[in-house]
Amino acid sequence: MSECSKLYPPLLQDEPIRFVADDRYGRGEYVRNLALGLRRSTGPCPLVVGIQGPWGSGKTSLKNMLVEQLVAAPSDKVKGQKQEQEKVIVVEFEPWMYSGSGRLVSLLFRQISYTISGWQGIVKRHIAKVSKTTSDIADFMSDMDVASLPAANKTIAKGFKEVAEVLDPSSKDVESLSKQRRKLQKKLNKSATRIIVFIDDLDRLMDDEVTDVMRAVKAVGDLPYMTYVLLYDRDSVTRSLDKSCHGKGDEYLEKIVQVPIGLPEPVKEVVLDRLKDELHNIVGEQDTPRSYGGSSDSSSRMRTIYESCVIPFVNNMRDVNRLINEFSLRYQVLKDDVETEDLLGITSLEVFNPDLHEWIMASKNQLCNPGYLEQFGHDLYNSMESNNELEEYMGSMPSSNTRARERNLQAVESLFPRVGYAVEKVRVAEDRLFSRLWGYRSIFKAEHFDAYFRLSIGNGLLHEDIYKKLLIDDPLDETAFNHEHWYIVSDEYFAGKAGKYAELLGAERCAKIMKYCLDLEAKFYEGQVVTKCISLDVALSLMRAESTDDYIEAILNTIANSNSPVSMWVAAVLVMEMQDKLFPKHHLTGNDTAGNKNNIDWLAQSVSRKFTFEAGAKAQIWKNSFKALSNKLKHQEFKLPSKPLSGPFMLAYAEIIPIIFDDDDDKYIAFKVFHQLVTNNIFVEYVLEALTQESESGYVWVSPLLKYLLTPELCRSFIDSWKENPDSCNARDIAAYELASGSGGLDGSGSESVLVPADKVNGLIHQWMGSKAE
Repeated sequence: MSECSKLYPPLLQDEPIRFVADDRYGRGEYVRNLALGLRRSTGPCPLVVGIQGPWGSGKTSLKNMLVEQLVAAPSDKVKGQKQEQEKVIVVEFEPWMYSGSGRLVSLLFRQISYTISGWQGIVKRHIAKVSKTTSDIADFMSDMDVASLPAANKTIAKGFKEVAEVLDPSSKDVESLSKQRRKLQKKLNKSATRIIVFIDDLDRLMDDEVTDVMRAVKAVGDLPYMTYVLLYDRDSVTRSLDKSCHGKGDEYLEKIVQVPIGLPEPVKEVVLDRLKDELHNIVGEQDTPRSYGGSSDSSSRMRTIYESCVIPFVNNMRDVNRLINEFSLRYQVLKDDVETEDLLGITSLEVFNPDLHEWIMASKNQLCNPGYLEQFGHDLYNSMESNNELEEYMGSMPSSNTRARERNLQAVESLFPRVGYAVEKVRVAEDRLFSRLWGYRSIFKAEHFDAYFRLSIGNGLLHEDIYKKLLIDDPLDETAFNHEHWYIVSDEYFAGKAGKYAELLGAERCAKIMKYCLDLEAKFYEGQVVTKCISLDVALSLMRAESTDDYIEAILNTIANSNSPVSMWVAAVLVMEMQDKLFPKHHLTGNDTAGNKNNIDWLAQSVSRKFTFEAGAKAQIWKNSFKALSNKLKHQEFKLPSKPLSGPFMLAYAEIIPIIFDDDDDKYIAFKVFHQLVTNNIFVEYVLEALTQESESGYVWVSPLLKYLLTPELCRSFIDSWKENPDSCNARDIAAYELASGSGGLDGSGSESVLVPADKVNGLIHQWMGSKAE
């Protein structure tokens, strides 16, 4: 196989098979028994057999296998008995090839004549290589001279040719038809040779041509030892006959066809197995079992899409071919820039349910969740004014009846989770779905929706192979940090991609990626206002609930041993989250030494959605890591940033310290370590924020730490800076602290809380403002 064919599997050809050996769907025994029945038809009485099946059900393949069995010598002779080989001639007539010629009935009997005489192969080769129109074919067959054919069966062949000539539209000797038929009947009775004529694709003919063939079989072809095997879609042929039979096409068909046989279609499981095999050829082994045969929570969305968007529509092999060919073309263009299951689902709807596909394409604003990554739990269910609005909009979904509506609704719900909640109040498991789809290019994300219809990703989005190249192939050389690497790592989807490929990467590679992100972020965050932490998101993404012990241990050890300053606030956040899970009763509630926690609510909620903590068998790993990360926060073993840091993440780091440490000595040490990352003024501001509780009546402290952390020099410098630029920070905390210190309330005993009334705080701030004006 060429390299190109491996990368781009060929499209499936909708070609019928020719031999029983090629059959993959267990029809061999059925074909052999039916062929034996056709061969053994006793007596001279004519027979019309109808093999009925819908379009695409494999009628032509069945015909080819029957022909193969009929032309072969019988193999069921009874031992010890003499048995003459039944004389059988098999004729294949494809009326659709001659549709529009006006000579369809005449050509049917010419075809029988030439097949009996051995000209069948010559006729087919001429049709394939020479003829261009139906008139060319008809003229060629009219010009053939039976007299020049081989001697075998010449008499019968000539009789069919003479009937054909009488039936030709150009013939004026119509009255001799009865005479020619009687002559042919005598010849057939004398020969006693069974002639089996297969007439395929009747349902492709024009309405009047269907009627002509049926009449020819019944009126003209009703000859001794003749068996006609008609292959057609019953509904289609009945509709055609209705037009010439006064709406009684079904009754007319029953009079002509003596033995109607329903086509034995492969069971649906066999059809779906074929579909999975073909999908495997396109997307590879890694995706196929995960998407369509997995049983884990991570594969539930894939199975849901497959069951709702694919299974209801794929009923036969032609459906498989249509879907696979359409999917293959789109997958070769988009590949990793879309999710396999979403692409398969929406492609299936485009092929089999185009009205619903068109409606989805026009409903992006209603079906997609624009803020999925940032506000998963909230936006997924409340991004519209109300769920009632979305439920009402779903009324515009196309459907012909109640059953179709239910099927269409299930398909839409499988692709767009918020629809299920709005319509049926089926809320997905947020933690697992977020963990599963964080970083995935799902169709329900507004930024990726258009790719499934335009075959190109949106502006500003990176191609998936860029992430994969960095995560899988890049040497991650710390001496080669550059802006290109930072551009990829700082992309909002990078952390999710790390989790997506974690299993493929392995624990050792994941640890290397973790270290690389910590060091890279430290380099490019120097002097920056820290509003997010990429390394934290990467760690959370790699430590999914289904991650194995070695993955979790490798990631946490990397963070604990890192000398990157970024590792300090990553450690702080993880310790806070782990403490809440490992020691829930021990977790502080805010009425003891913890400060006001409102400022870290946004962080805690975000982390909880991304960090599906499961103690269980991993409990010892978590406990060991909790101890190592806690100790890390009390030791200055990191590279100092060349420029101090500030921003919401640094403030959150400060606020976490009094939450995770009980002992004041531990808090003091952790705050002193924190001081090395920020300026003096930022240190004063953030420590006050962390250790101050604001109440309705004023400001409260329950910890004596401030007296030891904030020297008079630090406080005076902070106040002077604020006077120079009042908009740079909030002065209320420092004013309250100055009042508390002046009152002697912060004596270091920590036995009682200190309350500073709000009016006194505001008064001191006005006093400072006045002194500045002077």
